[in-house]
Amino acid sequence: MLVAIVGGSGAGKTSVAYKIKNHFKSKAEILSMDDYYANLQEGVDPHSVNFDSPSSFDLDLFREHLSQLRENKAIKVPVYNMVTYSREVGEYKLFTPKPLIIFEGLLLLYKKEFRDLFDFSIYIDAQSDERLIRRIERDTVERGRTLESIIEQYRKFVAPSFQSFIEPQKYFCDIILPEGVSNKAGLSIIINAIENMIKF
Repeated sequence: MLVAIVGGSGAGKTSVAYKIKNHFKSKAEILSMDDYYANLQEGVDPHSVNFDSPSSFDLDLFREHLSQLRENKAIKVPVYNMVTYSREVGEYKLFTPKPLIIFEGLLLLYKKEFRDLFDFSIYIDAQSDERLIRRIERDTVERGRTLESIIEQYRKFVAPSFQSFIEPQKYFCDIILPEGVSNKAGLSIIINAIENMIKF
């Protein structure tokens, strides 16, 4: 069973994914669409690139891997470095399918051909100010970025892309989860729904 968790940057997709995984334990595993970023071309200033746009992802490889997972085939997931903006050459993570595969990412449902491959989909609806705060916390600590660069990127690319590409996906989702993991009642409904759909 393939589950998609989508939402804006900093919405709490990863936290929700791990809550679901922890419930199903060894029967579930998580994959991130962040692993499918395309390499930044040499000489291109990363501050000039919209990383929340579909053009920044290797969507062909993503679709291919989704199809292989549906056929219960193992895949070689790229290892993308968020500091160098490129894949680690010659490295990959071998992913063997589990009964429940939880995908989290910005654009999982961007194309109909992607939507058709997922069994269940969740949209994390979080306030814009909270999403920005989480992005600042993550990018300063994990990605070594300055506050100024994060805010500039947010204004120039993140906010417009959210409206153009990400938020419209909520209308294709099976369920909308406001406030992410703090919405315990909503999360419980989602876990129960997955339990009723999956066959171990």
